[in-house]
Amino acid sequence: MSFQTIKQEIQKLDRAKQADLMHFLVELLASDTFQLSDEWKKELAVREEALKNGTSVGRPARDVIAKYTIH
Repeated sequence: MSFQTIKQEIQKLDRAKQADLMHFLVELLASDTFQLSDEWKKELAVREEALKNGTSVGRPARDVIAKYTIH
């Protein structure tokens, strides 16, 4: 199955199942075996600094997720 086909199938899922899948993927990426590339490490450092110095404003995850959840 191609990556494009997987993405199309995910779009067919209801929001609750998409959210469950997103949670699964986040947990998978947070596992001890996952390694960030040097480029992503640099990007995350830039974003963290922007949050610290106030040039960027973060939003709580629940607010971001709520935007994509049907109530």
